[in-house]
Amino acid sequence: MSNISEILTTHSCVNLDERIQFDLDGVVEKEIKQAYCIKNLEFCVSCMDYTTLRVTETEEAVRNFVIELLKKLKKYDLKGVAAVCVFPNYAGLVREQLQSSDIQTAVVAGSFPNAQTFTEIKLAECKMAVAAGAQEVDVVLSVGDLLEKNYEKVYRELLAIRKVCEKVRLKVILETGELKDVETIFNASLIAAYAGADFIKTSTGKVPVNATPESVYVMCEAVKQYYAQTGKRVGLKIAGGITKAQSAIRYMTIVDHVLGSEWLTPKYFRIGSSQLLDDVVKEIKALQMVKESESAS
Repeated sequence: MSNISEILTTHSCVNLDERIQFDLDGVVEKEIKQAYCIKNLEFCVSCMDYTTLRVTETEEAVRNFVIELLKKLKKYDLKGVAAVCVFPNYAGLVREQLQSSDIQTAVVAGSFPNAQTFTEIKLAECKMAVAAGAQEVDVVLSVGDLLEKNYEKVYRELLAIRKVCEKVRLKVILETGELKDVETIFNASLIAAYAGADFIKTSTGKVPVNATPESVYVMCEAVKQYYAQTGKRVGLKIAGGITKAQSAIRYMTIVDHVLGSEWLTPKYFRIGSSQLLDDVVKEIKALQMVKESESAS
């Protein structure tokens, strides 16, 4: 294939919206109830990109954020999150603090969250983040160009970013809440996958609409078709407004339903959040109490 537009014609999302509603309203809802258990809640923690992206960040604030995370993991006997995600200028600081753990250092880069700058600046920022110690880089694709169907431009820029991030894990943020319809989300997912993304990610968390079950289902379908054609697995990262354990299990269940258990590993499934951990811990405790009560009786 000579260009990404031709590649997209080999994939189809016809009638996908009908299947989405049928599955989400029926099958998936039943599967969520079955999946709500301590084991899966602990799994969601292991897939978490624990994130702090406040405009008020300082070195001290980021350092304390990591310290508090490590304390919580030890206190509640949790194995660890997948990554800590911060602004690129804190990559070195976070990498140093996490050196005694298996937790990865992730950053947002490429003019996050709007991606509105020169490609050269995006590339420079990604390159500097990697040099500073980032092991994973989250970038936003050019949403405006995507909506205008300038697919080649979006694709070429992502290829260039992939090249400067060749030694690290690359997550491409689609900003699905701004893409509006099934076909656009589907095409964005495929463009990112063919450009070499290790993960496609729903949202920045900085727009009115972030992750939704419908958008995640579409992304899963695109990843499924991409895998069928190429034999390559692309991961999914759900982010933006994920604050409750119930939501984490819902998204895990959707991924399992569409893609299968092979995707249920931190290598292919992530949840980006700054507030989810506390609620998951609370729910684990509640389920443990129920279990102990049942055992006692």
